[in-house]
Amino acid sequence: MPYNIVDFPFLALARRLTQMTRVLPSWPAQDKRLRRNRHELAQMSTRELNDLGIGRGDIPALLDDAVAWRRDRDRCKPPA
Repeated sequence: MPYNIVDFPFLALARRLTQMTRVLPSWPAQDKRLRRNRHELAQMSTRELNDLGIGRGDIPALLDDAVAWRRDRDRCKPPA
């Protein structure tokens, strides 16, 4: 029975590596989209970004995790 103790971590690692290999082909496409979006936002003027409700300093947070960025913005809004 001692071999079961060793097998469980190994099987979990093998399962996780298998899951990661399924995701790997989509990473380059996501990286390319992220770079393109970052470049497009960087090329916009401050006024254009302001019209969208985005500050220049918000661009990294927005691209890293848009949901968390939106949640923080909603939390900081003054009450209506």
